[in-house]
Amino acid sequence: MLDACLELMEQDYFELGEAFKGLSDENVWKRPAEGLLSVGEIAGHIAYWEAIRLAGEGEDIAKCRVSSPLIDPRFRYYTTTVQTPPSEQHLAMTAEQVYSELLRVHNESVAHFKTLNPDLENPPPGMAPGLASNTYSDSLKYLVFHVAYHTGQIYSARHLLGEVTPDN
Repeated sequence: MLDACLELMEQDYFELGEAFKGLSDENVWKRPAEGLLSVGEIAGHIAYWEAIRLAGEGEDIAKCRVSSPLIDPRFRYYTTTVQTPPSEQHLAMTAEQVYSELLRVHNESVAHFKTLNPDLENPPPGMAPGLASNTYSDSLKYLVFHVAYHTGQIYSARHLLGEVTPDN
């Protein structure tokens, strides 16, 4: 099961790379409409949860074994993100930098998870019940869906901003 989920996540990241191809730097942090998140904010959300679930101990960022500007509590959930503008540090990141950082967080988080080698039927430490994370197995399955879902949002945000994306 572990190998299958990790293989599917690699497919997710291939598609995520496609979603970033040609993304204009001026549009990476631009929200396509009121109430919608920017590509950068969506990327931060993906990075936050992947690091927390694979390289963390619950949502205490200080205990996360991966650090990144994208692993920021403002990206935890939509309602917080939509009410909190990105920091100056975030706004300075180009599309290429955001994707590179997202990929680095992914690779480091997966490496930490493999090193941890947990029993997949055990619950991850510190995760609140009901977050699709009752076991490590549940977390992995959900992450596969999570990255794919938000990759689709990135394509939609780009389309709404008037960008032409790779054929997906």
